[in-house]
Amino acid sequence: MRKLTTLLGASVMGLLIAGTANATTVDITFNNSNGFGFLVTPVYTGIHSGNFDAFNEGASASAGIEQVAEVPVPPNPPNLIAPERLAADPGSQGGFIFGPGGPILDGQSGTLTIDVANPTTNRYATFLSMFVPSNDTFFGNDNPFAYEIFDSAGNLIEQTIEITGRSIWDAGTEVNQLFGAAAPGQDIQLGDTEGGVITRLIDIDAGLDGNGFGALGALFGIADAGSITSDTVLFTIDIEATPTPVPLPAGGALLLGSLGVMGFVARKRAKKA
Repeated sequence: MRKLTTLLGASVMGLLIAGTANATTVDITFNNSNGFGFLVTPVYTGIHSGNFDAFNEGASASAGIEQVAEVPVPPNPPNLIAPERLAADPGSQGGFIFGPGGPILDGQSGTLTIDVANPTTNRYATFLSMFVPSNDTFFGNDNPFAYEIFDSAGNLIEQTIEITGRSIWDAGTEVNQLFGAAAPGQDIQLGDTEGGVITRLIDIDAGLDGNGFGALGALFGIADAGSITSDTVLFTIDIEATPTPVPLPAGGALLLGSLGVMGFVARKRAKKA
């Protein structure tokens, strides 16, 4: 009888633990630790199959990318990148990572908890946000397969993603100047177009010191920004599972039923004694 009781107890624990083994609810935490004073607007996060190619170096920015690079805090003005994602990848999902006050300041973090409906298909992540202060600078991954967060079996790949200087881009949609510089709610039509195509910021000859970050620093008063290289880690993104308990009443019924059997066995033993 002792073996039966032990077996039942182990079975109950196994059922409870199994309820969290394949959780698809994910915590995505963005950490702004650049140390130079740059902040970002709420970070747009798309979870997709790989068909959502948000932008490409040397190509013109879409309306959604222009809004990401020049404006803002959703939902006002309206978010334009979501319909572009859904048009490219109808089964994908998305959301925003907010800081304590909306934007994520240097030294702050924010977390998005998202329930991924189909992790065997929606295996990849794209992150997009405005790099502030600037006129049209943003960070993001131009390769839609860059960040794999689920394997082919739908298992979460827990990891820390490093966002370095090579992931910062100039959208080419507005001249870098104090007029029309980033502010929440800004009109994307304020400035004149610069270049017209997306360029990696680190490669831009901005006319001040030949370095895009140095130019931004000089223009907007960000000290030592010229020391940022393509390998400088500016932000990190933590991908972790959010444990999901066995739902009631199903989990509760299993537990109570097993406990009832163990109680019945114990009473029979007591009567025999």
